[in-house]
Amino acid sequence: MGSIINKKRLFSFLITFISLACAAQNPAVSGKVIDTNKQPVAFANVILKAVVKDSTFMRTSFTDENGRFEIASDPNQKEYTLEINTIGYESYSAALEITANLKLPDIVLQASAKELDGVVIDQKRPVVIRKIDRLEFDVENSILSSDNAWEIVKKTPGVIASGDGLSIRASSGILVTINDKKVYLTGTELKNLLENTDGSNIKSVEVITTPPAKYEAQGSAVLNIKMKKNIGGGYKGMVTGAYVQSMYPKGVVATNHYYKGKKLTVFGGYMFGSGHYYGESKGDVKYFDAKGDVSSTWKSIEISHYRAKQQNSYNITAEYAIDSLNAFSAGFNGFQSLKSTALVDTPTYIYNSSGQLDSLFTSYNHRDYPEKNSTFTGSFEHKFNAKHVLVLSSDYTSYYTNQDQDINTAFSLPDAAPYRRQNIQSDDTRRIDLLSVQADYNGQLGTTRIEGGMRYGKVDAENNFDYYSEIDGVPVPGNLSNMFLYDETIMAGYIGADREFGKWGFKLGLRGEHTKLEGDLETTGEVNSQNYFKLFPSAYALYKASDNHQIGFSYGKRIIRPQYGMLNPFRSYSTPFSYTTGNPQLQPTIAHNFGLQYTLKGKYMFGAFYRYEKDPFANITYQDYETSTIITEYTNISSNVSVGAEFNTNVELFPWWEAGTFLTAGYQQNSFQGADGAIREIDRWTFYGNTNNRFMLNKKKDFFAELSFFYSSPTVYGAYKLGDISSLSISFRKRFWKENGEISLIFSDIYRGERQTTTTSYANQYSSYRSYGDTQSFRIQFRYRFGNQKLQDGKAVQKTEEQNRL
Repeated sequence: MGSIINKKRLFSFLITFISLACAAQNPAVSGKVIDTNKQPVAFANVILKAVVKDSTFMRTSFTDENGRFEIASDPNQKEYTLEINTIGYESYSAALEITANLKLPDIVLQASAKELDGVVIDQKRPVVIRKIDRLEFDVENSILSSDNAWEIVKKTPGVIASGDGLSIRASSGILVTINDKKVYLTGTELKNLLENTDGSNIKSVEVITTPPAKYEAQGSAVLNIKMKKNIGGGYKGMVTGAYVQSMYPKGVVATNHYYKGKKLTVFGGYMFGSGHYYGESKGDVKYFDAKGDVSSTWKSIEISHYRAKQQNSYNITAEYAIDSLNAFSAGFNGFQSLKSTALVDTPTYIYNSSGQLDSLFTSYNHRDYPEKNSTFTGSFEHKFNAKHVLVLSSDYTSYYTNQDQDINTAFSLPDAAPYRRQNIQSDDTRRIDLLSVQADYNGQLGTTRIEGGMRYGKVDAENNFDYYSEIDGVPVPGNLSNMFLYDETIMAGYIGADREFGKWGFKLGLRGEHTKLEGDLETTGEVNSQNYFKLFPSAYALYKASDNHQIGFSYGKRIIRPQYGMLNPFRSYSTPFSYTTGNPQLQPTIAHNFGLQYTLKGKYMFGAFYRYEKDPFANITYQDYETSTIITEYTNISSNVSVGAEFNTNVELFPWWEAGTFLTAGYQQNSFQGADGAIREIDRWTFYGNTNNRFMLNKKKDFFAELSFFYSSPTVYGAYKLGDISSLSISFRKRFWKENGEISLIFSDIYRGERQTTTTSYANQYSSYRSYGDTQSFRIQFRYRFGNQKLQDGKAVQKTEEQNRL
C-alpha cells in the first residue's frame, strides 16, 4: 500500500512541476539562421549574454535541423548581445533589447574564407561539454574526425574499451545508440560497424550515466553517437579498404552512398570482411582434500582459431518529405556470416598432490557457427508546428544463429598411447523475432521543454538443442537434447520536462514499464513466468554559479534484463570436463545511480558517483567435485556496489599538441552465493586512467599522429577477481587529393598489455585463467570521399532494446 502511495506522490509531483514550469514564462528571443543560398544552418551555437556590468547571465543553445532557435531571457534585464557561430561560417553578433517575446528576421551567415573545395579544414580541438543529464564529447571538425567511430568512442571520456567490449563506470550493461536509437550490440559486430563508420560524419559522442525517461529503462548507462544532420542537396559517396595484421591477417572493404533531393533522400552502404582471429587462455584448476590440501592440479592451454570467410553488412534507407510538416522513412539492414568456423584445441595435464603428471587429455573442438539477421524499419514524423513534433516508428528483426560442435577427446597416461576416446556432438539452433512499435512526442510550452511517449515490444524466441555423446564408439546414457521457447512483451510509457530558473536548471522524468515473459523448457516441462510493473524515475539539477563554476546532481533508477543467451539452459561444452550453461530463472537487475558533478572553467570536470545494483546477474565458475567438471553458469548474485570519483579534461598544450585525460578511482563490492551455499563478499579499490595525445605534424594541417595509453587496475566482477591490464597505441594519418583521400597506419596494443587474469578463489574453489584476445594489431587503411562532401550522413538505422539483448 505504501509503495502505491509513493508512486502517486511521485506522479503528482511531476505533474505539479510541469504545471509550475509552464506558468512562469520569461521573454524569449527566436529566429532562423540561413546561409547565402537560403539553406538552413543546423546546429549552430547560439549565445545570449546580458551586457549589464557585473552580470553573469548567459544562456546557450543550438539551432535545430531547420535552422531555428529560441532562448529565454532574464526578466530583470533588457540589454543583450546575441552571438551565433559554427564551423565554415563567419561569426555573427548583434545587440538586442528584449522586453517581450522577440522574433528576429532571418539571420544570414557568410561562408568562411577557410572553406576549400567543399571541405571544411579542421580548425578546432574536441571539446567536452557538461550538460544537465550527460557529458558530450564534441568532435565535429576536430582532429579526431579523421578517426573511425570505434576509435572516437574509445577516446571518449568516461568510456572504457577493452578488446571488443565497452563499459561505463565499471558496468558493461550499457546501451549503445546512434541519434538516440539503439544499435545491434554484440561485441565484435558493434566494433566492425563502428570501425567502418566515417568519423567526419560524427558530431559528438554523449556519455549518459543516468539516462532520462525517454530512453528504455534497460541498461545501466547510454552511449549515444550523434551524427551530423543533412545540409544542402546532391550526392556524395565514400570507399574504404583496410588490411589488419594481428596474429593472422584480416581485411575489409566498404562503400557508402548518400543522395538528397528536394523531397527524397536515399542512403545506404555495404561492407565485406574476411579474416582469421586468434585467442588463447592458460588455466589452472586446483582440487582440495578434506584437510584443505591440494589433491590435484589441472593445467590447460586453450588455443582458438576463428575464421570468418564472408562477413556481409548492408543497409539502405529512404526518407520522403511529403511537405514541411510531414515525412516518412523506410529502411532495411542486415548482416550475414554464413561461412564461419572455429577450431579450439585444449590439452589438459593433471598433476597429483606431489606435482607429478598423472594423466592428460586433449580435446579438439570443431565448430560451425553461421549467423544472419535482417531488420525492417519505418517511421512517420508530423510537426504540428516548430515546437511540437510527433514521431511514430516501428521495426521488425529476424535473427538466426547456429552452433554445430564436434568435440573429439583422447585420454592417455604420460608417454603412452590413448587408452580412451570420447566424442560429443551438439547442434544449437536459435531463431528470434523482435517487433517494436512506439510513439514519441516532443514539445515546448513557453521555455519548458516537455516529452512523452509509449512503446510496445514483443520477443518470440525458439532454441533447439540436439546432443549426442559416445565413448569408444558406445553411446553414453542420458540425453541432454531439449527445446526452449521464450516469449516476452513490454509495454512502456514515459513523461518528462526540463526548465531553467535563473541560474538553476531542472529536469524530471518518469517511465513505467510492464513486462510479461514466459520461458518454457519443453522437454522437461519447466516453465518460468514473470509478470511485473515497475516505475523508473529520473531527476537532474544544475546550478550555474558563474561561467567558471557549475555544480550538478543526478539520480536515476534502471533495469538490466539478461541477454537471451543467458536464459538458454543448454550446455555448451568445450571439453568433456568443462561447459557453459544459461539459466531460465534469471531475474532482472535493478540499479540505482547517483551522481554529483562540478565543472571548473568549462574544461576541468570532476565527478562523484554511487551505484547500487540489486540481484545483478553474472557468470560464475565453480568446480563439481563429483565429476571433476568446471561449470560456468549465469546466475543472480546478491548485490553490486560501486562508488568512486572521476576527473577529465581536454586541453591544448601547444598549437600542435592536444591532450585529453580521463581518471577514475573507486571502490567495488560484490556479494554472491558460492558453490558451497554460503554468502560471500568480494571487494577491491580500483583505478582507471587513459590519455590521448594528438599531434599536428605539418603546417598544412594534413598530417597527424596520435599516442594513446590506458591502465586499468585489478577489479572484481561477481565471484571473479580480474587482474590489471594496459595498452599503448600509436597512429599516423595523412590526407591528400584536396583532403578527399586519406591513408592511416594504426598500431594497437603494442606490447600486448591487454592480457588479463581471471581468478575464482574461496572455500574449496580455485580456478585461474590468463587470456589474450588478439588485440595487438597493425592496421593500414585507405579512404576516399567523392561528391558533395558538404552533405552529412542521414539518420542511422534505428534499433531497439530487444535487439541489444540478442
